[in-house]
Amino acid sequence: MDEEFDVIVIGAGPAGCAAAIRLAQGGANVLLVERGEEPGMKNISGGVLWGNDVDALLPKWRDEAPLQRSIEEKRIAFLTKDSSFSMGLKSSWSIPCGYSVLRVKFDNWFARKAEEAGATLVTGIPIERLAFEGGKVCGVSESGEITRSKAVIIADGANSRITLESGLRDDIDIAHAALGIKEVISLPQEKIEDRFALRDGSGFACEYVLGFIDGVKAGGFLYTNLDSVSLGTVVNLESLGGKNVYSHDIVESFKEHPSIAPLIEGGKIAEYSAHLVPEGGIRMMPPLFGNGFLVCGDAAGFCFSNGLVLQGMNYAIASGIMAADTLREAKEKGDYAERTLSAYKSRLEKSYVLSDFKRFSDVGKVTWNSRMYTHYPQFIEAVFRSIMKEEGNPKKKMRYLINESRKKVGLGMYDMVRDALSGGLRL
Repeated sequence: MDEEFDVIVIGAGPAGCAAAIRLAQGGANVLLVERGEEPGMKNISGGVLWGNDVDALLPKWRDEAPLQRSIEEKRIAFLTKDSSFSMGLKSSWSIPCGYSVLRVKFDNWFARKAEEAGATLVTGIPIERLAFEGGKVCGVSESGEITRSKAVIIADGANSRITLESGLRDDIDIAHAALGIKEVISLPQEKIEDRFALRDGSGFACEYVLGFIDGVKAGGFLYTNLDSVSLGTVVNLESLGGKNVYSHDIVESFKEHPSIAPLIEGGKIAEYSAHLVPEGGIRMMPPLFGNGFLVCGDAAGFCFSNGLVLQGMNYAIASGIMAADTLREAKEKGDYAERTLSAYKSRLEKSYVLSDFKRFSDVGKVTWNSRMYTHYPQFIEAVFRSIMKEEGNPKKKMRYLINESRKKVGLGMYDMVRDALSGGLRL
């Protein structure tokens, strides 16, 4: 393209679309570039969107967006080979704890909203790297050709090729990454509502600790859509190394678990996807700004998990909006230098985005604690099995049942105390 744009946004996921909409609403000449044939084709997420930040962009979005279900029941569960222990909350809130979405449908709608706001959307273009001139970003390079702009927003996902090829980061350290695998399983709407006790468009979501995969730390998730279920696993890559276990086997084991199999029985796989999940937080974030560029969404490492919630889209949209606001100010000043664009990081620090990542910077020591995937699911099972079973013997007080169960699964008292203190400090 010969035209020079005010801003080029790389990636038409939630972060890129939010940035493009905000910029276009402010009158900027924006090019939104997506490498997939259509937005959402190459994106993966668990699929629950809070959406509070979208209100600032599109006040009527809840009525217009292709939302699946309003999540009114949220649970977390610990699975052993034969059992499941869960806890959670179910409530008919005026604003539920998120909406299930299918990324192909939602991202496509979001990108069209960017077009309606005035952005130019181009798909099927794999941008290779940033283009520099005099130490400042002057656009993007693809197949040796440069498309020029005053600034670039990088929003090309977790394993960002742009930040890597442009020398902004090194390869992802597997110690700070997980592998996310997701299947969308088609089921009739009436079966979903019957199996999950849903009605009036309500939905169910649950995160799982998989305590039955020998030597591998893995979690699972399951969310209901209108006529499908989004199901998948998140596997700690470092724990997978050297084991005779493969990621697809973990997914199948999860699907075959006694508490999961009846929920998806008779379903057919409609979608399958996999990608890296950045879990290093502050430790693996690339430079968030520089001379003529900003980084947001998963490309910036804005994916959060504390064992109870797994979020990425919400941080993506919020950071995309803040990146756009920074460039709108830069346009007014006619200055896109690093000093000016540093306001982006200030915005992130004042918001919940970087505040969350700083506050929970050590949460991985809790969520990826090996005992969380071995001893604790077995311990919970043993305690509640002792409480629930009836064999005609005198009942024991709770403290005795807990101590017996702890010894039965080989869980040391010192380890329990240390883990409790660690969790209390970091969660």
